[in-house]
Formats: sequence, structure tokens, C-alpha cells
Amino acid sequence: MTMELEECIKDGFDDSLWDYIQSEEYIKGQEKIDDIITRLRINLNADQQLQLNTIIDTITSKDGKMALTAYIHGVVEGIALRNKVIK
Repeated sequence: MTMELEECIKDGFDDSLWDYIQSEEYIKGQEKIDDIITRLRINLNADQQLQLNTIIDTITSKDGKMALTAYIHGVVEGIALRNKVIK
């Protein structure tokens, strides 16, 4: 895949993600998660809070990479399917 196509796909992903994170569904879900984390954090000492931060950051990074990979594969497969249908 050319770098230009990959950048276009990533830009499309960012645009799609931005729309989703502005949705009421996402905001309510995130508020619930934030509340749970806040209640947990109150009971942790400083070292445990740092460990919790590391866990959350790692999960967020992994999930973001997985979502981007799935999106790229979907776009590429969609292009391939389109080329098969048009031929």
C-alpha cells in the first residue's frame, strides 16, 4: 500500500473516530468509565495509582492500534471488492 493511500485511510479513521467521540452514546459511556476509575483510584496509594495509569494507557494504546488496523483492512478489502465488482 502506498504511503499516500495509508495516510488518507488514517485521516478517514480520525474523522470517523472524531464523529463517534462527540456522540451522546460515547460521552455517556466514557462518563461511566471515568466514574468507576475515580471510585477505584480513591482507594489506591500513589504507586498503585501510577500502576493503574499504566494499565489504562496500555489498554487504550492496544485498542487504538487494533481499531486502526481493522479500519485499514476494511478499507483495503472494500477497495479490492470494488475492483472485482467493476471488472
